[in-house]
Amino acid sequence: MLYNIIIGPIETLVDWVFHFIINRIPQIGVIGAIVGVSLTINYLALPLYNVADSLQEKERNIQKKLDGWVKHIKKTFKGDERFMMLSTYYRENNYHPLYALRSSLSILIEIPFFIAAYHYLSHCEALRNVSFWIFKDLGAPDGLLSFHAFGHLVPVHVLPILMTLINFVSGAIYTRDCVFREKIQQYAIASIFLVLLYKSPSGLVIYWILNNLFSLAKNIVNKTKNPARILHASICIICAIGTVWYLVCATSIFRKCFVFLFFLLVLLFPRVLAFVRK
Repeated sequence: MLYNIIIGPIETLVDWVFHFIINRIPQIGVIGAIVGVSLTINYLALPLYNVADSLQEKERNIQKKLDGWVKHIKKTFKGDERFMMLSTYYRENNYHPLYALRSSLSILIEIPFFIAAYHYLSHCEALRNVSFWIFKDLGAPDGLLSFHAFGHLVPVHVLPILMTLINFVSGAIYTRDCVFREKIQQYAIASIFLVLLYKSPSGLVIYWILNNLFSLAKNIVNKTKNPARILHASICIICAIGTVWYLVCATSIFRKCFVFLFFLLVLLFPRVLAFVRK
């Protein structure tokens, strides 16, 4: 029931975008479809991540504000007395310990998208026996390296290790001003993904690497003074590339006009939004 309500629609969207790119833009192949799915999912989920990030930032500020007295109470009192003192202190500051779950919101948002992509790309026949660059089969683990141990050839899958390194870098940027508990949580989740995806198809791991790169770029942009302008510029660049390609390849005048007008709308979106607000 829960799968059909939350994850099913995401998987349907992944399937639609994947086959749309495969059928409409066959020149970029399967790897292009994986990139298209990653960009689509990440941009659609971006508002949810922004809300989660704002709530997490609020939680961090509250934790920093309360941390001094919380440590003092835990150090001074024990047992029921400690519990009563902490409860009173939280109540005086209009805070409940359950609010700490807000620091895990981005992870909770990520889970449905991960399950949908994992289920779809793990069983995607379009990846079978398809090669890309140095990867012989996108439907199987990469096995780029190997070594002999106890008379057996042990493959080493490089893509999941690369994915984890990117996760660590992104986590270091994201949790730079966070408490130690959040940093450990971020690195532990990256390690869990390494275990889960180590023997997964290369196409799935490439998809997740693209997601991690998107997350890394988002974390860097959020640390800048004007992240909205940088985000809009990146969307415009992607749309410009897609629009130029479509205008060259497409034959329908009506569709060309529609795509060009859509690009103009994206390009002028900040001015349109400012006009509407005024």
